Amino acid sequence: MPRRKSVLAGFSKMAFFHFVPQKSSQTFLWSILNTITDPIFVKDRQHRWVFVNDAFCQLIGYEQATLIGKSDYDFFYKTEADIFWERDEFVFTTGLTDENEELITNCQGETHIIYTKKSLLSDEEGNSFLVGSVRMIASKDKIETTLLRETINKLEQEIYERQETEKRFRRHSNSLQQLVQSEKLQHDDFQIAIQYITEVASLGLDVARVSVWLYTEKSLGIQCFDLYEQEKNCHSDGLELFVCDFPKYFQALKEEQIIAVADVYTDPRTSEFSTTYTTPLGIGAMLDARIWSRGEVIGVVCCEHLGTQRQWTLEEESFIGSITDFVRLVIESRDRKNAEAALRQQTQQLEETLKELQRTQTQMIQSEKMSSLGQLVAGVAHEINNPVNFIYGNITPANNYIHDLLNLINLYQEHYPYPVDVIREEITAIDLEFLMTDLPKLLSSMKIGADRIRQIVLSLRNFSRLDEAEYKAVDIHEGIDSTLLILENRLKAKPDYPGIKIIKEYGKLPLIECYAGQLNQVFMNILTNAIDTLEERDEQRTPQEIQASPSKIRISTEIVNPNQIAIKITDNGLGIPEDIKQRIFDPFFTTKPIGKGTGMGMSISYQIVTENHHGTIDCISFPGDGTEFVIIIPLRQP
Repeated sequence: MPRRKSVLAGFSKMAFFHFVPQKSSQTFLWSILNTITDPIFVKDRQHRWVFVNDAFCQLIGYEQATLIGKSDYDFFYKTEADIFWERDEFVFTTGLTDENEELITNCQGETHIIYTKKSLLSDEEGNSFLVGSVRMIASKDKIETTLLRETINKLEQEIYERQETEKRFRRHSNSLQQLVQSEKLQHDDFQIAIQYITEVASLGLDVARVSVWLYTEKSLGIQCFDLYEQEKNCHSDGLELFVCDFPKYFQALKEEQIIAVADVYTDPRTSEFSTTYTTPLGIGAMLDARIWSRGEVIGVVCCEHLGTQRQWTLEEESFIGSITDFVRLVIESRDRKNAEAALRQQTQQLEETLKELQRTQTQMIQSEKMSSLGQLVAGVAHEINNPVNFIYGNITPANNYIHDLLNLINLYQEHYPYPVDVIREEITAIDLEFLMTDLPKLLSSMKIGADRIRQIVLSLRNFSRLDEAEYKAVDIHEGIDSTLLILENRLKAKPDYPGIKIIKEYGKLPLIECYAGQLNQVFMNILTNAIDTLEERDEQRTPQEIQASPSKIRISTEIVNPNQIAIKITDNGLGIPEDIKQRIFDPFFTTKPIGKGTGMGMSISYQIVTENHHGTIDCISFPGDGTEFVIIIPLRQP
């Protein structure tokens, strides 16, 4: 708010105090000051008023005679008077002019915002006086109105910002959904796929320019593979930027996944582009995300905002990170297609080798995951096992000790049936008879609980089988039971769900030579899929329908011939359509929603059974009749 020049600005120190010692001149000066419409006051060094004009008296509602010789504390709230005193003392001690906005409450309790200007003047004898002028700014009602307006404006701003965030989120979601559903990303023309991504990114971020840059050979620089300019709706490429010319930017590219620059001219990471790139193009802000593939940075996606600065949000940074994932997938898909095209020109032997490598790579990824899971399970089992063994090992001695003590108490009661009053009162207080009856039961319950924990630990160790990197003769039923124990939480009944019944029909099997941990993984994949199917079916049924036909999983084992055994896992779910059943063992094929399934479980299971155990796995299913998986493996591996 512009400040109006103080009415005292025209009075110099000499002019003011030249008249003060002369009574007639002083009266004349006072009369002049009384004609001024702005409130004016003069205070001595003790902060007492020595003069106040009529406008000041009208402001606070007191007569001049009442105010002269008094201080702020005689008329104002202490909180207000403290502020006035502090500001006045600042002028007296420093000699500086003080301008400030303050609150003042008059005799009627009305609060106003005032603007004060206070200066220090001295007379010929060296006495200091504070001369102040006051200008009204607003009343209390206006203050409240102003605060209310500010609150409303703040709320409106918050609403606007939330709406803008929601708009950005919807825009980002729609853009990513476009990319997920687009057939252009599956197009054989790599250029078309990249161009489509830059167009979608430009609209999603609402930026003028989006480009994809890839590192050149030996990583000496980056070359623009595609640049989309939204205003012109056109694509271009070919520009190169070299590491030696822009070292700070390329260093940032090595260290940071996202480079969010609100002002390209002041940010040290991009300021070196000013002369040759950002200034000629009118770029004000940049949001760059590096493309990471196969363990190294292969390029960068660059989004450029023209004109003004722009503060990038976390949502926008996340969005551009997702865009780089799509670019990476397209690049990797291109590289894969190129490699496949070259390999198809090789002999049949090389083609088979390639397939073997692909299968091995897939299995290694899944094996690594299962190895990590196995290490975790084994570690947890080991950590639980030690304290449980300690408890379990001490229960029997503790039980013996307690029986001895109870026998001793019985002897005391037999030979000293009338104890002293103190002992009798304590016997009654602790309910000795109940304690002697319940304590052995308590120890028995502890033993049962410890046994249960030991069984769980044993099942976890059986499931992990970390120490079995070679074929070993194992009990297949133990592996199945261990897997069921791990899945028990999904199988058992809950208040709102009746659970899934497990029916075991185990045949009499010898020890089977196999990779136990891998077969446990197969059981886990099949059982998990069966549980998912049954839960999905039950969500569509009423409680009466579920009660009439409860969900079941039947597991049976048998010897099919002197050299082979069969494991059958059957559910009474919805069944599998023929077109899906034909692809059920294909890598990356899944019917589950995004994020719930990878499409690798059954493919890995197929490899484990057929390649690692020289067996077979078949799926028998018809829509509405449930599904049965039949695994046949040899008793002994060749």
